[in-house]
Amino acid sequence: KPVDEYWPQVMISYATGTRHGLDGEGCGLGMQYLQIVVRQLERAGIQCFSGLHVAGGNNWRIYFEKLQKADVMLAIMSPAFFQSGPCFEEQVEARRHGLKVIPLLFQLEEDGFPPGCMGSQKWVEDYEGRQKKSEVAHDTLASFRVHFNVDELKLNLEPAPPDTMLNGPLLEKL
Repeated sequence: KPVDEYWPQVMISYATGTRHGLDGEGCGLGMQYLQIVVRQLERAGIQCFSGLHVAGGNNWRIYFEKLQKADVMLAIMSPAFFQSGPCFEEQVEARRHGLKVIPLLFQLEEDGFPPGCMGSQKWVEDYEGRQKKSEVAHDTLASFRVHFNVDELKLNLEPAPPDTMLNGPLLEKL
């Protein structure tokens, strides 16, 4: 379908995350994370939309038109996500239009903490500079502030009890 006729229910927000000396201009891990999510959604028959669906030379802000008719926003969380002004704007608009926002943690900070847990300077700057009067922007900023205990992030090394979902028909569906 042409992009102007395509109205998926799922939007995806991601940041490219170009790594200096490793990635070409405009490329990065975020694009790889996005590709993984899009492929899985397509395999499940779920239509989605991201900035990469916008053809080169077209204005990427068509994303916000699609967002207004969607139901769900998947947020691919990485350190770059919290350094991206457009990602903050996408999250604010998702909340403003009542989308269910589902954060997907893909990459920790170099110190092992979840991205954004200590706040994001770029998002704070955008909030203070343009969005301070917006309750939705405030709530968006607050909702991504992760307060946690580092021990909670450790893997569970205990085996699953017998007859749990890990060995039943639900696992086969996943």
